[in-house]
Amino acid sequence: MNNSSPIPSTASSLQARKITRKELAAYCGFSVRTIDELTRTGVLPYFKIGGGVRYDLAEVEATLRERFHVQARVPAPEQQQTQSDSPGTSATSTATTA
Repeated sequence: MNNSSPIPSTASSLQARKITRKELAAYCGFSVRTIDELTRTGVLPYFKIGGGVRYDLAEVEATLRERFHVQARVPAPEQQQTQSDSPGTSATSTATTA
């Protein structure tokens, strides 16, 4: 049998199956205790399979992004102008005495 497909990377192979809490903790950089707490409080979506708990990585990433992602604040255009027009920042606003 010809198996010419490349070996999947760790992330893509994790996305193709349900993963354990230890695998999820390692992937996310969290402690297992944090994963357990987020699961217990209902933050993380999970599957109960037999006596174990499994996670779908795509669902977990989407949940974490939706719930915890903070957008960068971009100043409004009028705030940028007032910051550049403040005293002492413009070359024309400084007076020289002769």
